[in-house]
Amino acid sequence: MKIYRLTFLLLGSLLTALPAAAVQTPLDSIVAIVDESVITRRELEYRIRLVVIDFNSGNRRLPSDDVLRRQVLEAMISDSLLLQEANRRGIKITDSQLNQTMQSIARQNNLSLSDYRKLLIADGLDYDRYRETVRRELAITTLQRQYSQRNASVSDSEVDDFIERSDDDGANFEYRLSHILIALPDAASPEQVDAANQVANEILARLDLGEEFDQLANTYSAGDTALQGGDLGWRKKAEIPSLFTEQVLAMEPGGHAGPIRSASGFHIVHLKERRDVEQVISEQTRSRHILIRPNELISEEDARDRLLEFRERILAGEDFARLARLYSVDYASGSEGGDIGWMDPGSTVKEYEEVASRLAPGQISEPFRSQFGWHIVEVTGRRTVDETAQNKRKKIYSQLLEQKQREVFDLWKRRLRDEAYVVFPDKPDA
Repeated sequence: MKIYRLTFLLLGSLLTALPAAAVQTPLDSIVAIVDESVITRRELEYRIRLVVIDFNSGNRRLPSDDVLRRQVLEAMISDSLLLQEANRRGIKITDSQLNQTMQSIARQNNLSLSDYRKLLIADGLDYDRYRETVRRELAITTLQRQYSQRNASVSDSEVDDFIERSDDDGANFEYRLSHILIALPDAASPEQVDAANQVANEILARLDLGEEFDQLANTYSAGDTALQGGDLGWRKKAEIPSLFTEQVLAMEPGGHAGPIRSASGFHIVHLKERRDVEQVISEQTRSRHILIRPNELISEEDARDRLLEFRERILAGEDFARLARLYSVDYASGSEGGDIGWMDPGSTVKEYEEVASRLAPGQISEPFRSQFGWHIVEVTGRRTVDETAQNKRKKIYSQLLEQKQREVFDLWKRRLRDEAYVVFPDKPDA
């Protein structure tokens, strides 16, 4: 059976559906009541099966059955709380949004949506269930984005402080990190703190004896990436949680450090790999254009013919900038004689960039169509720019912001879990 991943969605979930025979298994007792929702045994078994498929596809060793069940159920509880919160905030994923995402997934597999659907069905996958799983993940992604954007920001002074404190070597590396969290509830008692600290120290002792970090994370971590071996992926220096930065920078690949105390509990961090960050050289193009947009009065043919006329007049000596000011409906650039300034690759729509890339400076294109209308373009210059310093500042800003957004969302998610009403009917004393 093929496995289909949505790598750009929240939580890194494996969004596949099971064969129809597995879906029809009558496992429908309640395993958890989560505030206003429930998790059924069928849903739990479904998610466990997905995780098993994921582990097997990556040739990774599964944790024991009881650990796997506990980790998956906790992940489902977290998802349920987030989906309930998304619903309270009025976050709805429309069929149109869902269809666009499904088309994007199909394109990632180099297929049309129709062919992708046929492929899923041919492999025995439940297409409708797949769509609804994608819809839920999109809702959680939207919630995360909205909450993080409202509750995390980075100032220029924070970027300046980071650059001032950063040594060049540290800023020019990326770090692949893994992490184990031994969680503590809010207002933990001294006994709970001591017990968690003891568990963390026992894990560190086992790491010192050579046990695999990934397997210990699978078994003990309460972090979101526990079932991925605690893997946090590649991080720039600014993206490393501030709690770990000092330890990670002093660490050699293969090393670990902890226990590190935070409001969430005790952390153990592991540096898997480290690599250099390359210098940023940008090939920039400066161009100007005239845009005519078809409407009720101007047909597609009329728009193209008008630009053909403008092109002939410019080639005959008329001023490009004057015609752009008079006729271009891109009013922002039109007021500047059609000039859109120096642009990096990927900064304009695909059709515009492809045409501009084929032009020599001073050459004027034939009319061409983009999503905005019909254009003619003149390339007015090209240059190679070393943007390492400028790019470094931009990247540090985005990295600091991404890390802060991740931290505030994770803290809020843990608070939701601590404050939630969660009951396990099979374990009345739990």
